Amino acid sequence: MNKIKMILMLALLAGTGAARAQDPPAQVGRLSYVQGTVSFAPADAGSDWIAAPVNWPVTSGDRLWADRDGLAEMRIGANAIRAGALTSVDVLRLDDMGTQLRLAQGTLNIRVRQLEPTESFEVSTPAGTVLLSLPGSYRLSVDPAGAATTVLVRQGQADVLTGNAPVPVNDNQRFTFSAATLDFATAPPPDEFDNWAYARDRQNENLITPRYVSPAMTGYEELDQHGAWQSVAQYGNVWFPTTVAVGWAPYRYGRWVWVSPWGWTWVDNAPWGFAPYHYGRWVWIGGRWAWAPGARVARPVYAPALVAFIGGSNLPLSVTSGPAVGWVPLGWHEPYIPWYRHTPAYVRNVNVMQVTNVTVINQYTNVTNVHYANRAVPAATTVVTRDTFTRARQVQDAHLNVPASSLAAAQITHAMPVENPGGRHSFANVQPSARPPAAIAAREVVTTRVPSALLPHVAPEERPRVRVLGNVPSFTPAPAATRVAPDAPPPIVPAPAPRERAAERLQPQIDATQPAPPRPRVTTAVPVAPVPATTSNDALLAQQQHERQARDEQQRQARALRQQHLEQQKAQQHQELQQRALAVQQQRERQFQQAQQVEQQRQAQRLLRREERPAVGRPAPTPPPQPHPAAKPKPEGEHGPPPR
Repeated sequence: MNKIKMILMLALLAGTGAARAQDPPAQVGRLSYVQGTVSFAPADAGSDWIAAPVNWPVTSGDRLWADRDGLAEMRIGANAIRAGALTSVDVLRLDDMGTQLRLAQGTLNIRVRQLEPTESFEVSTPAGTVLLSLPGSYRLSVDPAGAATTVLVRQGQADVLTGNAPVPVNDNQRFTFSAATLDFATAPPPDEFDNWAYARDRQNENLITPRYVSPAMTGYEELDQHGAWQSVAQYGNVWFPTTVAVGWAPYRYGRWVWVSPWGWTWVDNAPWGFAPYHYGRWVWIGGRWAWAPGARVARPVYAPALVAFIGGSNLPLSVTSGPAVGWVPLGWHEPYIPWYRHTPAYVRNVNVMQVTNVTVINQYTNVTNVHYANRAVPAATTVVTRDTFTRARQVQDAHLNVPASSLAAAQITHAMPVENPGGRHSFANVQPSARPPAAIAAREVVTTRVPSALLPHVAPEERPRVRVLGNVPSFTPAPAATRVAPDAPPPIVPAPAPRERAAERLQPQIDATQPAPPRPRVTTAVPVAPVPATTSNDALLAQQQHERQARDEQQRQARALRQQHLEQQKAQQHQELQQRALAVQQQRERQFQQAQQVEQQRQAQRLLRREERPAVGRPAPTPPPQPHPAAKPKPEGEHGPPPR
């Protein structure tokens, strides 16, 4: 119930977060495992579906499709989302407020290890939306027709919302719901897909890495298997990769891609190549590269690439093949200066693991020719042509040998190396792959919040549709313009509601934590006189204004009724919370009394055993031996002298 109430707070924050919107989200997902045919569509790539690459950052608007032979895993910090065959899952929202997924078809096995009080974890399905309220193990399935949804809770608690009263699903329960049926049952034994997910979970047990970095750092789980930790006096705990190629250097074996809202983002080829490239710094120790995460913080902030660029639009680095772009890994305690839109607070937060002194950050921000330690390391700087950089090509295949003197003379730039993406190849220059059927891609799902991902680059017939709980219209692409005759009057198009009012409209629908009567629906009819064909433009404008005023009045009446209903729900909520708190307190008192009684019984039994032990467990004491009377010596002279 508390999680449902938290959604209301998140919606209010979403409506008033203009200042925070300047910063990108602090957390991000990662494609961590792919088997079989798995396709991925980045939000910026429009309708292009590519073969899902491991280590690709996942954020709002990204879409995933596992085909008949596909298995996929996505990690968000310590949480894991695993998709089975024929599963379509989209990321509607992924930010500091939580995770909102769209499951149009298929099966997800979700392991929630961390869920902050200010976060929500929502899975939207065609039959209703599911809020994962507690850390635990969950499985959600949507049938191929999209009619029924099954929620299976191995451990934890889920709340199902369909527009009526929320339905809680607890440990070891299975709940199937659709427009016509509601069915509770005991959770069945795990199947093959569940066993695969549990095996993946067991690989993350007893890891050493969480001693040095927070589990909220996406990608941390790969480090134990592919490297070793060591304590170094200057840097603290550092991690050495076990196996690397000859001439290897950080940020060289991978590609640059454009991922909004950060822009240019590094995608590494190594299976462990996520956390060391988006958090911490690289240092050169004894002829080897080591990753130094820095101070351990609870919620580290994701960065697209922790490098200093050489060259760019204002300071091009020229080679024989034309303009080029170079970069060097940031060293120990060197501030990261973002090249995308941000606030000063974001700069402090993204550097908190390495730099806390604002003066040092300002020094690097205002001075272009600052000493970077790794520029002195042999072969630490990587240079490629601008075409390789912008077309998401593999860097190791196109690395340029630039004289050391030219590299030393080049200046560091804090601006974006290339201001804009270089076309569709900047978003996804990977092999094309299968895409989900259009009917599944466009299937409508039920949510509690308007998604942050609008997907403007996706074809209208493939855009996912969303129905927000309550009387809020579906989030669907606008229909194509109707063709009219040249002499006909212009059609009257209703004015769209302002986007900043979306959170305000959602308030009464989100906080549905109590059984309540159906929400009142405003049915006031607004008579609109027919417009004759000869009506002038002024009359049409007046009629449009009249209709807008009528719609505004309807919206005001609806908001007033919804606000009244919201107050009633809050009062009922408060009363139920008090009753639950009293019941919990009484239960705890009963448990305490029972524990005292059990302890008293145990003490009495121990005392009884202690008293009975001498009579039963020990043998009776034996008296000391006495001499036989016949053996008693007689005094001398009674029977003569003793024999000689």
